[in-house]
Amino acid sequence: MTQVSLVIDGGGKFSLASDEVMDPNVTLTIGSDVLNAYVAGGKDLAAQHVKVSGDVDLAHAMSKLAGQLRWEVEEDLSKLVGDAMAHRIVESAKKTRQYGQSALKDFGGSVLEYFIHEKPTLVQREELLAYKNDLRQLRDDVERIEKRIERLLEKAL
Repeated sequence: MTQVSLVIDGGGKFSLASDEVMDPNVTLTIGSDVLNAYVAGGKDLAAQHVKVSGDVDLAHAMSKLAGQLRWEVEEDLSKLVGDAMAHRIVESAKKTRQYGQSALKDFGGSVLEYFIHEKPTLVQREELLAYKNDLRQLRDDVERIEKRIERLLEKAL
């Protein structure tokens, strides 16, 4: 088990605690399944694998702040490659992501179109509902005709 001790300084920033043994205000015990839970169900499922002890109000405030944190990739990248290049890289990444999502949506639509029209394996919901209504109407019509035939046969005998 790995243990990390952090200290919140007067400016509200975290830093590693010195080797001095201190009594912690908050202790978070993170279970070994937290990563699997996060991948499977997101933040809410992962939170079930974290045990909080100590100052619950401080832990709640830290949790609320952590939930609002967003990584400024462009800011950190600009320290490595400069502002202009970092901006271009981030914008290119956003466009690539949008193109990927668009391509995935188009591909899904094309596959659906193929299975509906080209190789009729699937039907659209509206077509299925119309078919069910037509079938129900046909069944009702057949029942009415059968009753008429029965009445005609009764009169003939």
